[in-house]
Amino acid sequence: MPVAKRKKKYQSSSVKKRPRRTKKQAMSKTQQSTSYDLEDLLVEMLINSKEKALNGTDIENLIYGATGGLALMGYGFGFSVGRALTLKLGPKTPLNAILDRIGLHDSLYYPLKDKVIITSRLGASGNPPNIGNGIHLYEAGVISGYLSTSTGVHMNVSEKRCVYNGAEECMFEASPSSQKPEFAGNGINNTTWAIALALTRRRYHKLKNEYYRVLAYLPLIDSRISEQIIKLMIMAGERIGEIQEGTKPDSLASNLANYFGAKDASMEKKGIKTIIKLRYESYNSLQAFIAMPAAVMKGFAKSTGRSSDVRFTTNKDGTYTTAITLYKKRI
Repeated sequence: MPVAKRKKKYQSSSVKKRPRRTKKQAMSKTQQSTSYDLEDLLVEMLINSKEKALNGTDIENLIYGATGGLALMGYGFGFSVGRALTLKLGPKTPLNAILDRIGLHDSLYYPLKDKVIITSRLGASGNPPNIGNGIHLYEAGVISGYLSTSTGVHMNVSEKRCVYNGAEECMFEASPSSQKPEFAGNGINNTTWAIALALTRRRYHKLKNEYYRVLAYLPLIDSRISEQIIKLMIMAGERIGEIQEGTKPDSLASNLANYFGAKDASMEKKGIKTIIKLRYESYNSLQAFIAMPAAVMKGFAKSTGRSSDVRFTTNKDGTYTTAITLYKKRI
């Protein structure tokens, strides 16, 4: 049977509702938290948000899909988020209440004899680019966390159809299993090409429920692998110049600002320099997070024969601004 939608807030009567933090309070705690504290904080903010997520292309899932190890990391982290959301909201919470918060909407749930089928529509306007494979590893993990926690039986989830592979909707299949899922990985070349294609095919729309994106990125900004992720984003930026000749810096900066949740983006030309500034919000002013769009711009500059430098500054309110300077190529 399809999942019934509720008009009331998805809050279990057995779970005490915490007071909602202001963005200023969230910023203060974010800058002082460990990754585990931050995960808990962002889950809480996700629950308290009144808006559904409006999803752009899932760059975080493209990164997770690069290698089998990253894929398992993304899936496993999604599992922990799905479990946390289910425990906080209550096990009777409908699945679509969870998926609405991570950008998958109009979810339908079909329990069969030996498996469960879930279909969902991506919460984004416009047609996503067809990159030839499904990408929703993190969301598959969230569904697994929800089903395993609410039923008491461990469920493995895989995406069988995806809007990024030409399908009209995403379809996930869940089945009982005590084994960890295995992932092959798409490879670095395919991943950087897909990220470059995604960032140039269409403009992004501002996120409504912005907290879930930072939450989905938490494993990727861990200090143990963040340097490798930055290198991958530079490579993706380099490929933008290869696949989309004539891409303008301000257009790319606007897409990056919208996708990564920058408060505003500006561009100023001074002689041989073009200075692009991205100012971030309190909830996403994490240097390892905002370094990723800066890395894309740095790679893009290299692909067009320009040199560049990047500076991070702290504003009076504790938020960050990234200034990327692109120097005109010499003739």
